[in-house]
Amino acid sequence: MRRMPDSAPDPRLRFDPGTLGMHELPRSFYLRGTSTIARRLIGKWFARRHQGNWYGGRITETEAYLGHDDAAAHSWRGRRTPRVEPMYQEGGHLYVFFVYGMHHCANIVTRPSGIAEAVLLRAAEGPAGTPSRLMSGPGRLCAAMGITLTMTGTDLLVQGDLRVFARRRERRPGIGVSPRIGVEYAGAAKDWPLRFFDLDSATVSGPARLRGAR
Repeated sequence: MRRMPDSAPDPRLRFDPGTLGMHELPRSFYLRGTSTIARRLIGKWFARRHQGNWYGGRITETEAYLGHDDAAAHSWRGRRTPRVEPMYQEGGHLYVFFVYGMHHCANIVTRPSGIAEAVLLRAAEGPAGTPSRLMSGPGRLCAAMGITLTMTGTDLLVQGDLRVFARRRERRPGIGVSPRIGVEYAGAAKDWPLRFFDLDSATVSGPARLRGAR
C-alpha cells in the first residue's frame, strides 16, 4: 500500500527555536508521574519540522490518562491493541489516535516502557499573531500542525522532526485544574482532577464551567 503524504502545518505556526532560546527536554522529564508531567507540559512548545522549518505552539491545556486503573484511558485493564501499542513505549514517544472519523488527537507517552500512560495535548497557542482558536481543542491542534496517524510511535527525543521544546527563561503560568472533558462513560474516573490549563490563555478549550481553580 502506498503511504499517503503527510499534511503540511499551517504556515502561521512557523517559528525559530534557536531565536527563542529553546532547548529539548531530557528523557527523564517523561518518566515521572503522568499527572506531574501533564502539569509541567503547560508552557512547553510542541513542534514539528517540515521542509526544513519549525512549526508549532506553546502548550496551554493537557489531560493525564493513568493507564490500567483509569477507565478513561485506552489502556484501561491492560488493553493492548495495535492502535494502543505506542502507549506501552518508553516516555517521550508520541501516541496519535483518530476519533469520530475526522479528528486526530496527539498524546505524549509517559512513564517507563510497559506502563501505558499518556498526556493528551488539548490546546496550544501559536506564535504572535496566530488566531487564538486555531489550536483550541485536540482535533484543531493536530489539524493545524498536520499531525496524523502516520506519526504515532515517533520518539520525540532522537533529533527528529517532532519534538517538545522549553524556553530557558520560561514564564511560569497560573495553572487551572478540573476534571477531564468528554469522559462521562468512565465511572468515578470522570471526576478525577486530571485536566490542566493556563489560566491566562485564550486558547483553552471547553466550556467556562470547566475552568477549575488554581
